[in-house]
Amino acid sequence: MFQSLLAKLSGSHSGEKCWQLIEQGARVIDVRSPEEFASGHLPQAINVPLPTLDQWLHQVDNKQHPFVLYCGAGIRAQKGCDILKANGFGCVVNGGSLKDLVCCQPS
Repeated sequence: MFQSLLAKLSGSHSGEKCWQLIEQGARVIDVRSPEEFASGHLPQAINVPLPTLDQWLHQVDNKQHPFVLYCGAGIRAQKGCDILKANGFGCVVNGGSLKDLVCCQPS
């Protein structure tokens, strides 16, 4: 189920596709700072600031579970995706910015 949707997510990832993954159970990671996270975030997101991602990834049991990462503009989320992929995570998607995801959130 996840794999077929992930196969469609090449290059830039649309908010709609990211929401499909989230609705199917993907874990949502906000890689912004704790201060940014406190100022507003997706309710299902966990805060793993980009500088702490290397430490956090060692606590994850299932590296094949889908993850959607987001930040303020998408740049840190892409860096986070690169880190996770380099450490054996198979299903990571750059969701872009919080604003983009909120705009595309299904009602």
